[in-house]
Order: sequence, then structure tokens, then C-alpha cells
Amino acid sequence: ECQNVVSSASTGISGKINAIGTATTKVGAAMLPMSSGIIAMGTACVNTADDIDSAVNTYITSTGSATKEAGKFEDVMKNIYKNNYGESFEDIAQSMATVKQGIDGITDDNIQKVTESAITMRDTFGMDVNESVRAVNTLMQNFGITADEAFNLVAQGAQNGLDYSGEFLDSIDEYSVQFAKVGLDAEDMFSIFVSGAENGAFN
Repeated sequence: ECQNVVSSASTGISGKINAIGTATTKVGAAMLPMSSGIIAMGTACVNTADDIDSAVNTYITSTGSATKEAGKFEDVMKNIYKNNYGESFEDIAQSMATVKQGIDGITDDNIQKVTESAITMRDTFGMDVNESVRAVNTLMQNFGITADEAFNLVAQGAQNGLDYSGEFLDSIDEYSVQFAKVGLDAEDMFSIFVSGAENGAFN
């Protein structure tokens, strides 16, 4: 299992784990490369297992989740890592915890996809995970949309230059309730944001 995690995670993120195998003498030259590789993989597996255990503990401690469900959270972290999201298991655990705490009513079944979206927003647009999750939750609560729909709107807004002042997510948090009160939906709000930006509105 460890070998599968290591080999899958290394795809597209070379350098995370390096195998070492160098023959230093003629004696046993045929065996050293193989044995060194095995030792390196064994060390990598131990380190990876320790990293996963530590990350799971971080998530459980941060969210107050049941320890008996640690195996399920570990599987989610491994899946996220295999999909090339996150800088480390600890980074994934912290992002997962932010999502769990920040999205009202999120289920464990949905946490992987939402966490991957939050990490993508951070790595693509430089949006802090906590801030993007808060904005997405605001959109969900005020407009009754899903996390996927909310993240898509935020991503489209970023692609359209709505974060040029650095206040895009703050504007979502501040004005969503106002737009909802007058009967406008999330798409209406973002359209008005775009129109305002095109006409020189600072925020």
C-alpha cells in the first residue's frame, strides 16, 4: 500500500521521494543497487506512514472528529495526495480541517472534492484556503447553491479579474446577504461585480 502511495504521489511532483542506490565497491556490486533501493523505499514508507499518522492526528484534533474514523480520514488524505493536491499530508490535513470547520453541514463524503477545490484556488489564484472556504460558505448559505457551484463562481470571477484589488473574497462575504435580500441570485451578483469592475469600481 505504501509503495502505491509513493509511486502515485510522485507522478507530476518529482523530488518528493528519491530512491538511492550507489555501488561503492566491486564486492557485492550486483546486490548493492537492489538492496539500496529497497532500503530507500523502506525508509520512504516509514516516513510516509509517520507523516500520514501525524496528519490524521492533526485533522482529528482540529475538528474533534471521532478517533475510530481515523482510517476513513487517512484514505481521503491519500486520495487527495494521489491526485496531486497539497504540498504534504500535513498541508492536506490542515486544508481538510479548514473545510470541515468552515463549510456548514459538509459531509465526510464531500470533503475530498471540496478540499481539492480549496487547494486549487490557493495554488492557482493565491487565495488563502480559509478565506476562500469562508466565501464559498457565504455563497452557499445566502443563495442555496452547492460548494461546487460556489467554487466555480469564485474561479470564474478570479479569471475575469475580479480580485484585482485584493478584496474579491471580502466583497463576497460582505455583499452576498444584501443581494440575496433583494431577490438576486449568485450569478446576478457576480455579473454586477464584473460590470462594476469594467466601469472602474474599486471593490
